[in-house]
Amino acid sequence: MGLLGLLGAAYIASLSSVSDCSNGASQIKINSMTFQPDPPVKGQNSTLTLDLNVPTEIQAGTATYSFTYNFIPLSPTVEDLCTQVPGGCPIKAGPLNLVSSYPIDSSLRGTIVAKIQWKDTANKQLLCVSITMKV
Repeated sequence: MGLLGLLGAAYIASLSSVSDCSNGASQIKINSMTFQPDPPVKGQNSTLTLDLNVPTEIQAGTATYSFTYNFIPLSPTVEDLCTQVPGGCPIKAGPLNLVSSYPIDSSLRGTIVAKIQWKDTANKQLLCVSITMKV
């Protein structure tokens, strides 16, 4: 494979990424996370899979979903954390596996960044995951 092929493969590999945006400050530890398909396919669902470890039981909190589209921030959505987790609250200590699918609108062009932040009732950060996609 020539240099152009290697550069093309590197570009395709970087079309989407999922990362811990807490800089290690989150209470919930991320064991693994994936975002598939990579690259995202317009008009189809993309799936976020998180394998988490909850250190202590969580009674309640908020889940904030914020997005930027081509670096323009959109209004965030705040949900009750208990409605976002299978089984609701309390969220038991131990392993927690989450799978969420998101449709990728076929009319979108450019860069989308989605951020998921969980906080407890004392506003302590529980989780922060960022997904960056180029569509």
